[in-house]
Amino acid sequence: MNCPYCNNEMENGRIMAYSTGDMPVAFLSWFAEKEFENKGIIASLKRKSIAIKDTKDGYYKDSYHCRQCKIAIAEFPTK
Repeated sequence: MNCPYCNNEMENGRIMAYSTGDMPVAFLSWFAEKEFENKGIIASLKRKSIAIKDTKDGYYKDSYHCRQCKIAIAEFPTK
């Protein structure tokens, strides 16, 4: 996908939301799609991620949705 701001090629990936214990908080991490080429439990534990910063109010305001394309594009600050 090309960046809508600079038109450069963007790396394809996945955002994973997870929580720990009984905390009502989700943590977000971004993984490059190439990290999913190797299958299995050991490969999943070795995946390298980029942590997504927490927001003060719990919302990521720079996200967009296209009703026609049915896609969402979001900006998440990284740590």
